Amino acid sequence: MSADITDDEQERIEEFLSKYFDRDHNQRLSSFDEEETEESSIDEAEEIKSVVDRTRNIYDERGKGYLGLALCFVLSVEDLSQEDPWLDEFNPGLDWEDDIQPRYEQKGIDYRTDQNIDTLTLRDNDQEVGIRGRINDIGDFFHQTMNRTNFPNAPGHYTGNWRDHIEILESAFSLSQSGRRESAERIIELGLDCLQSKDYPKREPAFSQPFLEILNNYERKHDNEMGGLAYQAMVYGYATAEWPHLSLRASSVRTGSSRQHRFGDIDGYHGPDLMISIEAKDRIIDEDDIDTELGTMMKLAERSTTISIAVCKEVEKEAREILQEEDVKVITDKDLTIQLRTWDYHKQNLALQGMVHFLEHIEENPTATRRLLRFVKNVDPNNSALAHLDGEDGSS
Repeated sequence: MSADITDDEQERIEEFLSKYFDRDHNQRLSSFDEEETEESSIDEAEEIKSVVDRTRNIYDERGKGYLGLALCFVLSVEDLSQEDPWLDEFNPGLDWEDDIQPRYEQKGIDYRTDQNIDTLTLRDNDQEVGIRGRINDIGDFFHQTMNRTNFPNAPGHYTGNWRDHIEILESAFSLSQSGRRESAERIIELGLDCLQSKDYPKREPAFSQPFLEILNNYERKHDNEMGGLAYQAMVYGYATAEWPHLSLRASSVRTGSSRQHRFGDIDGYHGPDLMISIEAKDRIIDEDDIDTELGTMMKLAERSTTISIAVCKEVEKEAREILQEEDVKVITDKDLTIQLRTWDYHKQNLALQGMVHFLEHIEENPTATRRLLRFVKNVDPNNSALAHLDGEDGSS
């Protein structure tokens, strides 16, 4: 086999061929070598080379599917050999009409013209072997097992033209069992070399998940920041990425929403219409404080068509049930963790940039901005926002 074939591919090839060849009887032959001194082995090695060369020619001249037809000939004859010892040894020079056709009953023949109808099926006593089923297996092998996606899916087209390539079929009958095994492996090798491998996209290094890192690991409290600032900035970033079609309104955590004629900490508009309103609570909400903390959201849900959302660190079961009854949507840190795992890097980065915008231009707290960016430097060192850290030594 070619040095380009991996150990894993070799194992898959062996598994496929084991359906047709006896592992104990048919090992790959080191004896098929041009330096072999035994004349019969030299002759069979030349026959094998002829099979592979003809297969390569019809692949180049007529199409990829004919490689499958050549392999189908070899495997079909090997199936017949399981019950017919005449096919055990190398028997050079066999002719289809003189030697092979008289030995086997051929199905699918128009007896008026003696021409094949659409495929080849041979019967030897009670054993029936047809090439159509095998070429389907070969197609699945190249497509699914070996990830060669450009192997064609038109088996009837190729099996219907089997008579055009009778020389390869005659060679398959002439070869010994070991010779057919060698031919099958070399034809597969030819296919793997020529057919396009399906590449699975993989990036090294892998994209980071910066916003998920912020949610789970960013310290939300700091001496130079008001309580709840980091969480409200994070929720603003989340809303930026989750509802990019809306215009968001928010104010500094120092300013109450009522003074700014807002309903929640973050309101999202489409033109003049209030579509969503979000309250951000970096705390555990229980049944006792639900009215104090989220009463405005419940009233808004009751009296308007706006989607009212409570984004909270945690909401206890009883409180969640009350909020759901009041048609307030609840999103907890646990919910966010699950959702963010489905976000690609670019959506997470969009949320991150929204959080930076909140700290820098809504809260107007450059110290908080730099603290966030120092965290980002560790989880996403190539992020474009890190340009604002130029000249810093990375200290807190």
